[in-house]
Amino acid sequence: MAAGEAAVSTEDPGRALIHEFRNLLAVIVNYSELIAEEANDPKAVKADINEVRVAAERAIALTDRLPRPEHRAT
Repeated sequence: MAAGEAAVSTEDPGRALIHEFRNLLAVIVNYSELIAEEANDPKAVKADINEVRVAAERAIALTDRLPRPEHRAT
């Protein structure tokens, strides 16, 4: 984690989660663009798809760190 990220996470954990989630979405978008550019190179496409999968799995895991809304009895 970079020094700036450490400062964000100690100030506001929710803001740090949002920052990390946005970074993972950027990875997915960037590798998707690479896939489109490398359509004629199956090996490169396969590697890029793997990176998209890894980023998506990290994003899913990140959602486990989000606060859950309280369920109120009515």
